[in-house]
Amino acid sequence: MFAKLELELKPEKGEQFSWQKAVLLQGILMEQVDMEYANELHKSALHPYSQSVSQQDGENIWTICTTNEEAYEHVISPLQSSKFKEFYLQYYNWKVSVGRKELLQLESNDFMDQYYFTNANRYIKIQFQTPTAFKRRGEYVFFPDLPLIYQSLMNKYDAASQKETVVNEEVLEQLVQYSKVVQYRLRSCHYSVHGAKIPAFMGEITIRVSGPQAMVNFINMLLHFGEYSGVGIKAAMGMGHLKVLE
Repeated sequence: MFAKLELELKPEKGEQFSWQKAVLLQGILMEQVDMEYANELHKSALHPYSQSVSQQDGENIWTICTTNEEAYEHVISPLQSSKFKEFYLQYYNWKVSVGRKELLQLESNDFMDQYYFTNANRYIKIQFQTPTAFKRRGEYVFFPDLPLIYQSLMNKYDAASQKETVVNEEVLEQLVQYSKVVQYRLRSCHYSVHGAKIPAFMGEITIRVSGPQAMVNFINMLLHFGEYSGVGIKAAMGMGHLKVLE
């Protein structure tokens, strides 16, 4: 099951949340998760959830997504509770009220019907809405490298799924072989995590996929999965928020 919860955040003095503040919201999120599950998450490099914060029509919107039912129960369910109605950001000395809460759920079978068992468009436009980066051989990569995008999403998909496995070097090679970035509008930026500045990028790219329709559908499914999982590093801290533009 896939889930997306949007929370409206209302600081006491009307301050605005930038995407950078998602790092602090990660701490608030972990305070709501039971200790046993939190310890499991700390042991894993790949988390079955992502979170980010953005401005939408003048409102501060905190978005939390999960990619399986267990993560939904442990991460999103506590935030839906009527008890979770305010919190305190000590770093900024902000008291924050939680306004409306909107939940979207999509069963795995419906997700596959919608994004895989279909005739997907060969041109796919992607928007990286928060700073995005990857790591390769110990170094940061801050441009939309297709092998790294696909590999990241395949790894996250396998980590979230209890039934399927998609990570395969041969499949990855085929995905890259049949894909090409044909348009982009990008900018470089930095994302601060506990004092460290991570080089990253934001913006849009358009991918053209050739080859059989099944390949097109698979890439389309992976990228839509990325809307829940995030892509690249530190998606649990607000990086790598991905949107497929229809």
